[in-house]
Amino acid sequence: AGCLTMHFEAHPTLGAVLRMEAASAPITDEAIDLLERYSLRACERGEKFGVLWDLRQCQVPGMRQTWRCIRWGTEHKATLDARMETLAVLLGEDDRLLSSVVGFVLKVCLPAVPTLVSNDVAAVRRHFGLDAAEPQREALAT
Repeated sequence: AGCLTMHFEAHPTLGAVLRMEAASAPITDEAIDLLERYSLRACERGEKFGVLWDLRQCQVPGMRQTWRCIRWGTEHKATLDARMETLAVLLGEDDRLLSSVVGFVLKVCLPAVPTLVSNDVAAVRRHFGLDAAEPQREALAT
C-alpha cells in the first residue's frame, strides 16, 4: 500500500521486530488491509516478536480507519498478546494530534506488553534493548 510498508527486522534478543512505517500520505483501506494481513502472518509464525510503529511521517488517520484498527486489535487481542513481546510507537516531533489518536487506540486495545510512545529514536532503541549510543546500523535506528 502506497502509504504503508511492513517488514521484519532482525533483532539480537527478540529474534525479529515487525516494523510498520507510514509514509506522508493519507491512510487508505488498502493500507489497513496490509496491516491486518501482515500482523496475522507475523502471529502465525509461532514465535514472539517486537512491534515498531514508525509514524514519524504519518498523517492522522480518519475515524473509519481508526475504528477499523481498534475492532481488529480487540478481535485478535488474545493472539497478539500471546505473540508480541514489546511495542514501540515512534512519532514525529510535536505531533500532538496523532499522539492523541495513538493514545486512544492503545487505551482501548490495552496491549499486554511493555509499550512506549515517543518521538525520541534513542528512547525507542533503549526500549528494544539496543544501545542508543551504538552506530546506527540496524534499521531500528533510522
